[in-house]
Amino acid sequence: MQLTICGFGGAGCRIADRLVAADEQGSRSFVVDSVALDTDQRDLSALDAIPDDRRHLYGVIEAEGEGVDGDRSVGAAAASSSTTELVDAIEAAVPSQTEAILCCVGLAGGSGATALPSVAEELGRVHGSPVYTLGVLPELPDDDEGAAAVAGNAVRAVEQLAGATDAVVTFDNTLWANSGESATEPDVWERLNETLAEQLSMLFAAGEGDHDRQIAERVVDTSEVIATFEAGGLATLGYASQTIDRPTESRFGLGLLEEASEVEETTLISAIETTSRRAVKRKMTVEVELEGVGRGLLVVGGPPEWLNRDAVADARSWLADETGSVEIRGGDLPDPGGNEISVLALLTGISDCPRMAELRAAASE
Repeated sequence: MQLTICGFGGAGCRIADRLVAADEQGSRSFVVDSVALDTDQRDLSALDAIPDDRRHLYGVIEAEGEGVDGDRSVGAAAASSSTTELVDAIEAAVPSQTEAILCCVGLAGGSGATALPSVAEELGRVHGSPVYTLGVLPELPDDDEGAAAVAGNAVRAVEQLAGATDAVVTFDNTLWANSGESATEPDVWERLNETLAEQLSMLFAAGEGDHDRQIAERVVDTSEVIATFEAGGLATLGYASQTIDRPTESRFGLGLLEEASEVEETTLISAIETTSRRAVKRKMTVEVELEGVGRGLLVVGGPPEWLNRDAVADARSWLADETGSVEIRGGDLPDPGGNEISVLALLTGISDCPRMAELRAAASE
């Protein structure tokens, strides 16, 4: 799936930058262009992968190039005075081959979370391509008043973006940060952004040919990703991998030109089944109740000889049973040089998300 990646605000721009870097390093490209939009010049200058001419400072009068420090009123004023220029900056990064626009944002921030809803609505009006949000849910401060404010900002942003964009893929910082550390620390959010970029890269690179034109036997094409996201609302990702032992045999018994030998069917079925269950049951980008899932997509990656079609189909059937959804799509992502089975699950149209319930409760206190 070919994307234009947009970063909004400090957190959103850092995530977008990491996605662009991951795309440049991968064998399957899914990014056609990118743009970073922020009120803080220092944060824009610190980016690595998004080109300089795609970094756009806005709200100069309101924020003076120094950001809004979480102040949503200042952020909203900056966004209101800059909507047209923000849309223009994004449109300059949307060539004809773009199939969707992915907007990255910190959901409790003062800049990105206030600018994205109105910009997304305008993008949806002028473009036929879907517009998706990748939103990061915040940690809450220890004090009740601060927690209520941050939680309220996040809940408000999610509700606005669920209406303004086609889906909101959520990532819960609190869930993914280790015990005793904070996602506000640079080394922590860098690690979390790396984790998120790895999962998103697998999702959006599925169906794209690699540099050697290796394409899946059962391709997950753009239409299937779009159809899965059409359930709307909240979405979450799950990922798991398992190292495998790839037996090889030498051609002609001469020890030359080693090639992969056939894998026992029970071995590969077990590997795909176990990894699929871990992807969904272990830890997703935000925890959800599986019974409240509208649609799903399962991508299974690994060496071609391990990607048994029946095993992949069985994994999809298992996910359908777990969610009760009749719309579970899937396919494979061959990696000839790899030594692991990986599974990426996308669940959309979520009606029951415990973390959002916690944030709503905190906002009301």
